[in-house]
Amino acid sequence: MTIELEGLAPDFGPPLERFRSFDAQVHRPPAAHPETPLVERAFEGSAQFAEALHALLAHAEACGARRLAWCDPDFSGWPLGESAWVERLTSWVRGGQRELVMIASHWDAVPRLHPRFVGWRRDFAHAVQCLVPDEFHTPPLPTLWVDSADQALRVFDAEHSRGRAGVDRIDRQRANEEFDAIAQRATPGFAAGTLGL
Repeated sequence: MTIELEGLAPDFGPPLERFRSFDAQVHRPPAAHPETPLVERAFEGSAQFAEALHALLAHAEACGARRLAWCDPDFSGWPLGESAWVERLTSWVRGGQRELVMIASHWDAVPRLHPRFVGWRRDFAHAVQCLVPDEFHTPPLPTLWVDSADQALRVFDAEHSRGRAGVDRIDRQRANEEFDAIAQRATPGFAAGTLGL
């Protein structure tokens, strides 16, 4: 038996369209802040490497990334001591509930090359964790950036500062796994209270 109700045909058009467009937005990469687009670039050389790092930090600050994870043999090639870097990092950390985790094989270059960062490290010690890999980590440390705003950076050729920064999910996952594996077997280093300042 079929019942026909004239004029009462179900209308699924607009509500389904609304849900469909919402669902499509769920799977998009993170939205960029209008003034700080997502960083998606290859780089070569120390100047382009520094530019990529500045762009990543600007994006992390604008998006309110809660965690930054950095790894480098000694951070000598990073722009840590530049005033613009320290100002942006200060703005980021003041967003509240922020964590910066840094891993280096040797911390002796940081006080010598980046004294402004050393002062920042002391002032914001509550948000910064500096680590040294265990003695069994014999290969050179990779240069990595991973943040909670879904961005990653990896240097493939340290001699020429050649690498890539971006939001590729697979590369970010690999970088995050590599960072976490090193961090799990690392001990505190570069303590804020023993910087000699």
